[in-house]
Amino acid sequence: MGTNLALSVTFVAITIIPLSANAQNEEQAEVAPETEPNTRPIEQIEVRGQRTLVSMRYQLRLAEASLYKLFNDLNSADKYDILCKTERTTRSFIPQYTCEPEFFHSMRQEVNRNALIEIRGSFTSDGYDPALYQLAVDKLEPDSEVRARLTGDYEGLEQEMFRIATENEDYREQLIRVGELKAQYETARETRFNEKDED
Repeated sequence: MGTNLALSVTFVAITIIPLSANAQNEEQAEVAPETEPNTRPIEQIEVRGQRTLVSMRYQLRLAEASLYKLFNDLNSADKYDILCKTERTTRSFIPQYTCEPEFFHSMRQEVNRNALIEIRGSFTSDGYDPALYQLAVDKLEPDSEVRARLTGDYEGLEQEMFRIATENEDYREQLIRVGELKAQYETARETRFNEKDED
């Protein structure tokens, strides 16, 4: 009996409920008057707030990355490619974002590699020779000295950038955009930190 009752309830639910739902839909379709489509334009609200220094710096980095990628594709020699990276320097936990040309990066690697070979040579099975160690450490050059040795390459890089800017309109527009973003960022940064100093 219990199964018959369950089958009866299921039969009623399957046949009657959809019929009553269809009848309601037909009634609503008959009652609903035809409406004309709305041709009024949708209003848009645009909210602009002050951009934070972080968001401005992020936009600047994206624009620089795009500019350098285009420059790297268009320049005449791989040594002029601009490489950007974020790294933590010695004695600092604050990451620094730097962009350097390939020729500078290669020269700095070569200088460090040669000094490291000599530093390793100053250590023996008996200990280390302080005089050899100091000579090896003295071979490490600060970035400013490496840059000074590469003045000719930096001049070539400037000429390459100027050549590409005169020949390629897209590069020139991106260069102008990066300059504008840098100016906006520096102005906002100056304004923000000068206001805090005055209080």
